[in-house]
Amino acid sequence: MAEGTGRGEMLSIWFFVGGLTLLYGLVLLPYGAWEWLAHREAPTVLNQLHPTFWWGLLLTLFGGFYTVRFRPRTGDINKT
Repeated sequence: MAEGTGRGEMLSIWFFVGGLTLLYGLVLLPYGAWEWLAHREAPTVLNQLHPTFWWGLLLTLFGGFYTVRFRPRTGDINKT
């Protein structure tokens, strides 16, 4: 049960995991796009693959899915 709300709601840990993953993705995605389009990649071995952009996109998609899938809703069956 969520402590301190006084409503007896249960929040899934996956909602918070999705929110954090979405936040990280929304930070990495524009930075990776800027690196790619401005040709400012770090001089690493596989920089031509643009990993910051692709990881940002992947984290945004997964975070968005988990945030929407496990969001708290009214009339949820997890209420006690």
